[in-house]
Amino acid sequence: MNKSQRIYLSSGDTGNDSQDKYIQVKLEQDVETLDFMSLRIGTADVYQNFNADYGVLVGRVIANGGIGVQNAKISIFIPVSDADAENSEIYSVYPYKTPRDKNNEGKRYNLLPRVSQKNPETNQLEPKQAFGSFPIKEEIVGNLPFLDAYKKYYKYTALTNNAGDYMIFGVPVGTQVVHMSCDITDIGEYSMNPASMVINLGYPESQFTDKNTRIKPSNDLGDLPNIETQEITVEIRPFWGDAENFEIGITRQDFRIRATLTNSFTIFGSSFTDSADTMRGSEDSNDPATSEIRDFYMIYPNGNTETAPNDDYGLALANKRIGKITETIYYYPPEITDAECDINTGSADPESNMLILDPSQYSVYTRNGDFAFIISCNRDRVVTDEFGNKTPVDYDNPNGVFTTFRGFVVLEYTVDDAPMTSRTHTDSNNKDRTQVEGLRVKFKFPQHAPEEQSFNYNQSSPYNVTWRKQHMKFEAQKFYSFSKFHGCTANNVDTDSRNWGNWKGFFNRERYEEVSYKPSTANPDDRHTDLNNAGRDGTFNIGPIGVGNYSGWNNAQYGMIPNCDISGSPRFGANWLNLTIYFPQTGYAINPYKNVSGVRTSSFLATQFEDNGTANAYFVIDNTMPIAGGDSNTKWFGRSDLHWTDILEVPLDDIIRMKGYGGKGFTEQNVPGLTLDNYRNGDTKPDPTPWKGTWSDNAPLRGGKENGQPQNDPDERFYFYKGFDTADCIEFLYDLGLVTE
Repeated sequence: MNKSQRIYLSSGDTGNDSQDKYIQVKLEQDVETLDFMSLRIGTADVYQNFNADYGVLVGRVIANGGIGVQNAKISIFIPVSDADAENSEIYSVYPYKTPRDKNNEGKRYNLLPRVSQKNPETNQLEPKQAFGSFPIKEEIVGNLPFLDAYKKYYKYTALTNNAGDYMIFGVPVGTQVVHMSCDITDIGEYSMNPASMVINLGYPESQFTDKNTRIKPSNDLGDLPNIETQEITVEIRPFWGDAENFEIGITRQDFRIRATLTNSFTIFGSSFTDSADTMRGSEDSNDPATSEIRDFYMIYPNGNTETAPNDDYGLALANKRIGKITETIYYYPPEITDAECDINTGSADPESNMLILDPSQYSVYTRNGDFAFIISCNRDRVVTDEFGNKTPVDYDNPNGVFTTFRGFVVLEYTVDDAPMTSRTHTDSNNKDRTQVEGLRVKFKFPQHAPEEQSFNYNQSSPYNVTWRKQHMKFEAQKFYSFSKFHGCTANNVDTDSRNWGNWKGFFNRERYEEVSYKPSTANPDDRHTDLNNAGRDGTFNIGPIGVGNYSGWNNAQYGMIPNCDISGSPRFGANWLNLTIYFPQTGYAINPYKNVSGVRTSSFLATQFEDNGTANAYFVIDNTMPIAGGDSNTKWFGRSDLHWTDILEVPLDDIIRMKGYGGKGFTEQNVPGLTLDNYRNGDTKPDPTPWKGTWSDNAPLRGGKENGQPQNDPDERFYFYKGFDTADCIEFLYDLGLVTE
């Protein structure tokens, strides 16, 4: 059994540089290993003589007063000898008499890599941008002057481990200059990115390029905001030299990074919506007299033109557009504990305890429908303890770094960024019947609710509280994206009286549970049993996304993948789509005519009631319903019992795999090896969490089934879409430098 002896050193976070410079410890004679900090020395290999003419140098590179910094480079600086200074081959690669001397590229002495190399474990370039002058292994082995210089002048070097600790064994005793090189964009889990350096550390944008996604190159390392070099003079004592008292000595020297590190995470995705003239549920041009604003299965424009040969044109991908996303980020500040903001047991009130993240506090990048948000963590502060472990500290502790973030996101396309067309319906006498305005649904992420438990116009409803409390817990250095269930209602009736009953929060005639087409002629007031499903966009002309080469509209060029086929027409609907968000447009009546009986829009958006103008108009006009953080007005928010949404962690390995697939739309069969438990489909119900709550099913309203049919088995496939038209949210991450090859 191995017997070890631990040597306790202070954590080095007191700001006293003289502390623990030299530690003497009485050694037990039968000890086999010496443990200190997160390091270990085996005694059998080192105690061969009673006296040693060398020492052991240990230390920790520290940031934020208590965080160990990984991958910092440490060396004992050795000046170039007079003889080697006369040797042009060696002097050309090692011209340093002092650490401040510069090479022929104008770079001072440093240990940073000259070129980036791919990490075989992460498949990422490290560092993302190389600014140093240290040769790579291939250059050292294959170049004799490099090899000679390396053996002679870099013989005492080390890298800090995950705890920020380093050890250099065999250092000559006496006065030595210890050098530290650190690139804060290449320090493992606490690596900074350029955007966070501008937002959180206050570096001027003039030091960055490409919209603050890359650092402006310079040969003067002192000009680079991500590079820190330091030298400290240290007296190295003998490691082993007291034969009578059996004492050993260890020299410790810590380094402190000047930059204040912050942890961040990235949320990304893509988005698109309908054309400016498109409104779902607005009218049937073949019979304007029977138009119903509620008929969400209809769509305008619906054909009879050269470019729209039949009633399905409005569904075609060719009729979609991309725009600029607008986000609002709500969050719990660190003083609200995890227990307080849990869904079922927490006492925190989102209205008063949440805040809205100011746009100046995070970075936003958008391009052709793609978007990425880089957000700093603000919860769960930790420091590195003596053993190298992360240890929680109070949120207001001056030391350490935050590691998580709790909140939710609201996404929309504003009317200013993507205008919509309004219309006026007229009767046979050319008199105004009703004015119809465009409405584009907006979504909260995450949200979900069982049937008839959507948030609603009754501000005291417990369903509203549940909706507000649903949020996400984000972790540092991770990537997240969105998933949304594509819901749609089918109301194929033109008689107002047959709609009422408010069946499960939808019109009495809206269908999503029936399994076959059996029109009832005996009793026209019975609900039809069509090929229906609230959300199955593939039922004839029901739904927002048409795919394939259908009716001559070359939809295949957009790369959307179908989940069902209706009479030879491939469509997507009634299922989850990961990475990309579709914002459907519908209409709402400004001046309803009598057939509508107070209905202002389809129940796709919100529950509608017979002759209740107040309730029916609640979600189509400005209102006072609270959201969170003192914010209110849920105008155009999509109901939470149909429009289920989620936020997903996308592992880095998955992003790399997705990048390798050339298509826009795909399933897990096209991209093997994805972390499928992280994504949403019709066959997977997430485990309950204290922040999202318990999902009642895999998908709402019998959705997520094979071929979009509610009577079928759950669809086990996972559907992904990188972006519509020129958008590609995976490629966007690479273009921003957030992911590298």
